[in-house]
Amino acid sequence: MDFKTAFTIIHLFGVVIGGGGAFASDLIFFSSVKDRKISPTEMRFLHLGSKMVWLGLLIIIISGIFIFFSDIDKYLNSSKFLAKMTIVGIIILNGFVFHISHLPRLHRHINLHFPSSAEFKKNAPLLVASGAVSMVSWTSAIILGVMHSVPYSYPTIMAGYLIFLISAIIISLVLKNRILFQR
Repeated sequence: MDFKTAFTIIHLFGVVIGGGGAFASDLIFFSSVKDRKISPTEMRFLHLGSKMVWLGLLIIIISGIFIFFSDIDKYLNSSKFLAKMTIVGIIILNGFVFHISHLPRLHRHINLHFPSSAEFKKNAPLLVASGAVSMVSWTSAIILGVMHSVPYSYPTIMAGYLIFLISAIIISLVLKNRILFQR
């Protein structure tokens, strides 16, 4: 097994851990909000999922650096690589927003009927939009990572990603009340 193959395997484990944590956290969140309260146990699982995402991202970044240095010119001239790096950057930025803003707010609402909270209602659009950004970004990065090559330019790939992203955000905002506030 050569150097690049070894780090590619490690990289894939990072994707499984990080992407799995992101998808699991979203499923836990949607399951948790059915009763319009978040229990301490549900919050613990959300924190665990979040830790999985950060661990996965750390593994992805470290292994990705080693993979990148295996053929710098190839990666710097790859629209697929540049788009994937942009999307991973968006995942990281969205993760910081989630940790700084959304998790503390959810924690403050443990065992409370959150539809009754003015703070929760005010920030609900940002919460569901952040979830849409996470799901679309992880899905896009995974799809790009699996594809051997992409016959499109960086602007074309990013335009497709942005269309997918904006559509998901709009859908999440339209469904926000049904998801969070209606029985």
